Amino acid sequence: MYRAKTSNLRTTIIYWILTVSYMGVIFYLSSLGGSDLPTLIGNFDKVIHMFLYLILAFLLSLSLNKSGIKRYVFLLAFLISVFYGASDEFHQSFVPDRDVSLYDLLADAFGAFLGSYFASKITL
Repeated sequence: MYRAKTSNLRTTIIYWILTVSYMGVIFYLSSLGGSDLPTLIGNFDKVIHMFLYLILAFLLSLSLNKSGIKRYVFLLAFLISVFYGASDEFHQSFVPDRDVSLYDLLADAFGAFLGSYFASKITL
């Protein structure tokens, strides 16, 4: 019994470390000045935003679930991801050659929705 609890706690901690580390990666990427980023064709940056936040919401869903939260995981992961996206857009307003974009935030929210949805369809 004790071994099972320890193993579960260890797994939960690993999930949260992955999630918070991934949030750090997003923060680092948004800290890069506009001149440090490659020029993208069209709106491909929106696809990147969507993909980044899809992964974030997916990781948040798994971490919340492993922490014992069983209700409203979809909603919590989605809202936390969107809030993080909004705070990230605000953060970018202080980065040289970067700006705040409502369209980026919408892409973040769409990705967060998909990540939460996909996580809700799997059982771990």
